[in-house]
Amino acid sequence: MSKSPKPGYTGQRIDTEDEWYELYQKGVELGTWNVEKLFEEIGFERDRESWQSLEPRERDQIRYLLSGFLDGETEVAGDAATNLSRVMGADCLEGNTQKEMFMTMLTLTEHKHTQFIDIYMNEVMCDRDNYTELDPREGTRVPIVQATGLGEVFERQGLLTAKAAQTRDPVDIARAATNYHLNVEGVLARVGAGAISRFPERADFPLLNYAFKFISTDEGRHITHGVELLKELLDKERAGEPKFQGVEEGIVDTLYKDVPYMADFGYMFTDAVDDPLELDIDQVLLRGSNLIDGMYNETLGCDVDYRRVMDVVGDRYDEIWEWDIDSRLDDQQAHYRRKRSIATDGGEG
Repeated sequence: MSKSPKPGYTGQRIDTEDEWYELYQKGVELGTWNVEKLFEEIGFERDRESWQSLEPRERDQIRYLLSGFLDGETEVAGDAATNLSRVMGADCLEGNTQKEMFMTMLTLTEHKHTQFIDIYMNEVMCDRDNYTELDPREGTRVPIVQATGLGEVFERQGLLTAKAAQTRDPVDIARAATNYHLNVEGVLARVGAGAISRFPERADFPLLNYAFKFISTDEGRHITHGVELLKELLDKERAGEPKFQGVEEGIVDTLYKDVPYMADFGYMFTDAVDDPLELDIDQVLLRGSNLIDGMYNETLGCDVDYRRVMDVVGDRYDEIWEWDIDSRLDDQQAHYRRKRSIATDGGEG
């Protein structure tokens, strides 16, 4: 974490020289952008015109990407952020007060990301694929997200953060932070944001691209949080503290378990959906692999078997190439329609 000049004051309960206090303060300064003002100042009109000018398959590809973001942000803003806030008070961690302060900013920004994408998809894209009342996470594009393979990533995220909040065990905390901060935000969100940044090559989306600059800046702080948290746990394990043994194994194991589902995200960039926006799966895979190598091996000093990761991704890529998105989406929508009917008739239909 880059160091800023320390304030010339301190408190009794709050350590203003703590790195987590600095991260919190950055969130206060940089993370308070207002979604509604952004809508008012930039407006929807140009984005709507661009959306309407696209071919149906181009619109589908954008819808898949933003649906993944929406469901992921909803999950993070709900269960994951709540559980991780509880984790920050664990006895095994230091600087608990400052960590808990930062988590308030993280939760706020994740809710804003949900706010922006949900309203944007409704107002600009006229997306009415709404099954909110049937989704325990209250996401709104669940059939699309499940059809494109991301549902498992978000399910694991909820399970791991809930377990960490319950046990407050260092290894459980490491697994939860790895899944959320490194895999979901550090790889999936950054790869997805990179694809969105290329949309202007085909159509002009000033509101979307401007908002994602804020979203990406927010996510950068969240990733820093996760990396610093994992470094703290690793340092204690490497110093020989018994309670922390197994942290590195938990981090690496979580990556290997998440990789197949993370690879499903690549489906949205393949020729299986015609890749009408020419986002290029090879560039996506290269970007993802560089992020994994940089975070796990270079920054954390973990021994990640890079060939194993790429073999899993390659195998999964061969499998998802055979998917038919239209039929998978039809199956998911039929599933949710059945759930809606059961919910309506009280389970007697």
